Formats: sequence, structure tokens, C-alpha cells
Amino acid sequence: MKNIVRSLTILLVINSLIMSCAENEEQIKQAVPSLDELAGVWMSADTADMEPSVRNFRGQALLNRDLASISWFVSAPYSGGYHTGVLRVNGKTPGVSMFRWLPHQAIRKGTLDGWKLFSTVKMVPDDDVILWQVHIVNDSTMTREIDLSLDMIGFISKYGGDWQWWYPYPKLEGATTIRDDEVENVRKHIGSESSSSRERVVELIDGKPTPTDKTATWPSTREILNAEKYRASLQDGVLVISDRETDAVTAFRPVMKPDTIVVYNAGGTADWKRVLRADESITIEYVMTFGDDAPAVREKADSAANNFETLFNTVADTWNERWNALFEPGNTLISGCFPVLETDDPKVRKVYYTGPLTMLYLVNNHLPQHEKVFLTGGPRWGASITFFWDITEWATLWAVVDPAMMKEHLSAWIRIDPAKHYGKDNFGGKGVGNGYSANYWALFQLVRAYITVSRDFDFLSEQVGDKTVLEHLDHYANNWKNLSPFLQKGEGDKAYNLADFGDDEWNLLECVPTYKHIVPSFNAGYIWMMRELAGFYELTGESQKASDLRHEADAMVDRLLMLYAGDGVWYSLYPDNQKIEVRHSLDFMFLGRYIPGDIPERTGKEMIDFLYRELMTNHWMRAQSLRDVAAEQSDRADHGPLGAFDGWPAGTMDALSQMGYPGKALDFYRAIEPVTYEGCWAQAHELWGEHKLEKNARVRIAERGWHNRESSSGIAMSQVMLKCFFGFYPDIQGNPLMETTPPDFEGKLYHVYYGGAFYTLRAKSGKVKMIKERRY
Repeated sequence: MKNIVRSLTILLVINSLIMSCAENEEQIKQAVPSLDELAGVWMSADTADMEPSVRNFRGQALLNRDLASISWFVSAPYSGGYHTGVLRVNGKTPGVSMFRWLPHQAIRKGTLDGWKLFSTVKMVPDDDVILWQVHIVNDSTMTREIDLSLDMIGFISKYGGDWQWWYPYPKLEGATTIRDDEVENVRKHIGSESSSSRERVVELIDGKPTPTDKTATWPSTREILNAEKYRASLQDGVLVISDRETDAVTAFRPVMKPDTIVVYNAGGTADWKRVLRADESITIEYVMTFGDDAPAVREKADSAANNFETLFNTVADTWNERWNALFEPGNTLISGCFPVLETDDPKVRKVYYTGPLTMLYLVNNHLPQHEKVFLTGGPRWGASITFFWDITEWATLWAVVDPAMMKEHLSAWIRIDPAKHYGKDNFGGKGVGNGYSANYWALFQLVRAYITVSRDFDFLSEQVGDKTVLEHLDHYANNWKNLSPFLQKGEGDKAYNLADFGDDEWNLLECVPTYKHIVPSFNAGYIWMMRELAGFYELTGESQKASDLRHEADAMVDRLLMLYAGDGVWYSLYPDNQKIEVRHSLDFMFLGRYIPGDIPERTGKEMIDFLYRELMTNHWMRAQSLRDVAAEQSDRADHGPLGAFDGWPAGTMDALSQMGYPGKALDFYRAIEPVTYEGCWAQAHELWGEHKLEKNARVRIAERGWHNRESSSGIAMSQVMLKCFFGFYPDIQGNPLMETTPPDFEGKLYHVYYGGAFYTLRAKSGKVKMIKERRY
């Protein structure tokens, strides 16, 4: 009898634990917002500087300011030129009045002469299919005739070889990689008959956007349709366009049969004439497919049109399934898990979850070099590229989210020479771009993050190329010696025994002409690298190397502090002892993040004062002070005085936390919540409007300066939550937590991967508890 009672008791305890686990899992799921909650809000077209994009884990494109066309379409190896065709109502092209971005679709609204239009564009996940649905309503009180004319333009080519940040695309003259304003002028004047104007244009000259005054010309829609590069034919209701120069084939198929289709070279025009009563509507649905096998492309277009409703409605289902899977340990998308934040603060919640939203949106599963990549940006740029600098901004988070992917990518990236390339082309497989000064720090930080989070210390002894991983780390950390004028040339006093990054500002902040030669930021990065490298050498038993590195780092700090200019800002040191004061956020971020304990107390307070006096705005920040001597020459939204790269607010919050101001970091985190209203993180948000020089400047995604609509560096906002507010930043010795939690912050972070297990972090009253999750 006692055994029966004992067994029943054990069963009750087990059942109680199972029920508790199930209830806890449901509670965790409820903490994750839906994709609809995170989607962009409706934005007025005269407010939005950058139009929404569409993606499908394979391709990407940017909407235009009519109600149908898209541009900068690319899905390697396929790439499109100009646009896909406009819709005209009674001979006129309606313009967009409102945009809305959602991860699975982009929506436009517009009106014209009493007609109300609502259009949606979707890309079918993982497939070469694009879907359009345009709803037109007679928004008048009378019965009227409507003549709908739809251009369907298949200006698509197929390109192999190595792709650059400026990927290849077709123009009337054939293939090009040149980024001038021709396509942008087509987009700007879409639907108009204009094809030239005298204006300031921007051309990519020697890899740099260069403004020039000239007569800008661009092809008309009729010229694009008549391009001799293509030939088109109508085959059983499917418009098939073949590229004469490459193997690319594009097909369009309207769902509702047009009254007529006129065929040109690069496409055709479909026409529908109807009579609509007041409030009556008509819906035009059509598909575009592409590939290199004409019968297969035609058949896919036919099938997609015949199954349009099902395809159209299930796109969101795929996105929702993948979104929910990100937050579940053991999912098939990532080897770790994106930590689930539970908080009662809606602003903190929105900012945090915009990180995984951006990460999922930038996933590409169809580039040949890796099973999965996180692209850096797009759609106009980088259809196959990952930058080291952008992704290292969230290195610790990446190690938590997908350690297996991270190790595989690092094993490939370590083989790329950081002196020559800033990233990797995931299509052709080679290093890409120029040698950013950030590359050595970026790669070191990525490897350190992977090892300290995964605890895979065996990776240090693995051979990658001609060195072990540890030897590569040594090369990265000591590279400053190769750049030191004092060591290499015997020039100058001891202040010159720092890294000189050369005379080309494009190796650093690109648009800031004074930020070059010996700058504080990346020299602080080298100090941090040497100290971290010392920790790795201690781990391998090489204590003398560790001691020597720490001694060198300490001596380097003394030399670096000689660059302090006062007032919270720093000098760049040029040859011949010339010092240029630079009032930029990069120095604040790097010194605050990487050597906070070395900054004299008074200097630290002055740096904080500078940040809030000259850089911070109500809902964003300036990368560069308006008082900087080069502010007028640096006007680019990412690194200049009228905006900031999306990674800079995150870096600033991190620096504030490391310098002992986590409460200020949390306040900043809450303040940027309105910036998420357009959707995911971008390359940069600009300060604009009549108060752009003031604290209350308006903020939006920046297009000017040729920026990306979406970009990966902003995912670092989610790392701020993990690293700073929950203190998760594992060190080499095995301590996973720092004491950086704001005293008034409270929340839980579930499913944090560390050393092969998952943990829950609980923050309250400035303290964090780390509890191993039994289920995983």
C-alpha cells in the first residue's frame, strides 16, 4: 500500500511539473509579438524618403511611387533593370499617397480622378514568383467607364562570376555595375513623359558617390519596352520575355484575361475596359516568374496565376511559421534560439523585437557559398554581400542565436585578407570591397564572441588556412604595429606609436574628411584586442605572452589618452604633429565600450556631457556634432551631423552602460521606439524637417546618400538588451554576466544559449539571476 501511495505521489509531482512546463511555455510564447504588431505603420509618401521593399529569403526589390511597379529587383544570379511596369487609369499613372511595409508584403494607396486604388506586392517565399494585386474602386457617385492599362516589363538578365556591393544589372546598353542616377531618375519620374532635366546627379566614381551638375537623361517607358536586348512573345495567355544577351527568361500572366495584350520587345501592355457603378470595384491580379528555362518559367507563371488566391494567402503563413520558430530551442532554422524578452514596457518590447524582425528579413537561403546568410543590406546594394563591420555590431547575439552558422562563416571569413576586403560575396565566394580599418577588430570580436558564448575553445587550435585560429587572433590584435609610424619608420614621438590608418577617409568613416590617420576609436579597439588575446594565451598556458600583451596594452592607453582634446572630444593625429579636433560619436563609442576603466573620471564626465549636448536628439542621435569642423563636408545620414548609422545608437547605449550609466542607456532605448514605425532597421535614419538642427528633429529612414532600405547593424539594439540590460557578456574565464543592469529595469529573457545549454535571465533591482532551463 505504501508503494502505491509513493507511486501516486511521484506521478502527481511529475504531472504537476509537466503542467507547469506547459504553462510556462505558453507564457513564453505569449511574450513574442506577432509580425503584424511589428509591421510598419501607414506612412505618407511625402514623409517617407525611402520606399518599402519586398523580400522572400531569395530575392529583393524596392517599390516605386506609382501603384504597381518595383525596381532594383535582384535574386542572384538574376537582376532587373529600370522597373517592372506601371498601371495607368484612363491613360494616367496614379501616384502613391501612402505606403506600408510588412515583412511578407508591401502595400500602396493612391487616388486619381475619383478612383481609389489599393495595391499589394508579395514575393512567394523561396521561389522565383512575384504576385501583384491591385484593387480599384469607383469612389464617385456616378457610373463611369474605366480603361486600365498595365505594362509588364521583363527587363531581367542573368549574371555569373563575382558580385560586388554594386551588383550587376541590365540597362539599354547591356550589363553594367555602374551606379549613376539613371535608374533613380526613371523611378523619380515614373509614369511621366519626361526623360531629361538639368540637375545635380550622383555618379559612382572610383568607388565614391560623386555629385556633378549635368543634363540628366533617362529612357522613357516606351524606350524600355522597345529595348532590342530582349524579345517577347505571347504564348497561350502568358507573356514570355527572353534576354538576347543572357539565358534569362521572364514571364507575366494576368489572372483575369485582358481584353488585349500588345507585345513589345521587353514586355507588353495588357488592357481592360469596364463600366463601374458608384462604389463598384475591379481587381487586377498578375504574376511574374523568371529563370533560364523558357518552358519551365512559362509553366510556373501559368500555375501561379491559376492558384493565385492560395499562393497569395499563404505567403504570410510561411513568414509567421518562421518567425515563431526563431524563438523555440531545437527549431530547424537556427542552431540556437533568439532569446524571448518578457517585459511590461511596450517601448522596450518594440525596440527589442525589431532586431529579430530585421534578422529574419535579411536571411537568404539560396546563395551558393552557405546554406544560410544574413545579408548586410539592400535592395539597391549588396544582394549577396555580408560586411564584417555591420555583423560584428551584434556578435554576442549572433553567437547565442546561431552558433553553428557563426562558426561555419568564421571559418570561411578568416581566410579573407582583412587588409583588402570588408566582407564576403556569398555568390562568387571571394572577399569583396576595400580594406576597412575596422576589419581586424570586427573579425577578432566575432571569433571572441563565438568562443566565449559557445565555450568551444578547441576552435582556437583549429587550422584555418596557414594558421591556427589563435594565430589569426594574434595577427589581428597586433596588426596596429604594422601601421605605427613610430615602429615602422621611426617617425614622431611616442604619440605616433599608435596605428595610423592612412590618408584615405574611405577606409574609416568614408564621408568625414578629417577622420583619418591616427584616430582614437580603432586604437582603443586594438588595446581591447590585446587584452582579450592575453586571456586566450593564459588559457593555453602561455602566461608570458599574456603578461607582455597586457603590458603593451597599458602602455598604449597612456599614448592614446594624449589625443584627448578636452570638452569631451578627441584629436585625430596627422603627420608632422598636426592635430585635428573631431567631434564624432565613434570615439565616444569605442573608448566607452572597450577601455572604460582607463578613461580618467573627469574625461569620462566631459564625454557624457558632449554626448548629450551635441549628439543626442529626442528620438535618435547625430553621428557627428554640428560643431565639428568638417560637419558641412560630411553630410551623409549615417556618419554625418544629420543622422546616424543604425548601429551607432546601440554602440552608444553599450558605451553608456560600460561607463556606469545604464539608466541613461535604458532611457535612450525607450526614446527611439518611434523610429521603428517604418519597419525593420535600416542603414541609417536621418534627422529632417524644419527642426533638423534641433533636439526635436523628425526621424526617418534615409535614402539620400544611396543608403540601404534595410540593414543588419541595427540588430545590435537587441544585443544591448542581452548584453547591457541583462548583463550577458561571457568572458574567457567563464563568467557569463556583467553588472550593467539598470536599477529600475525588470524583465525576463528566456532561451539564452550558453555553452551548450539554455538559460533564463531574470533582471530586477539592478541584479540578474541566471537559471538553467531543465527542458532543453
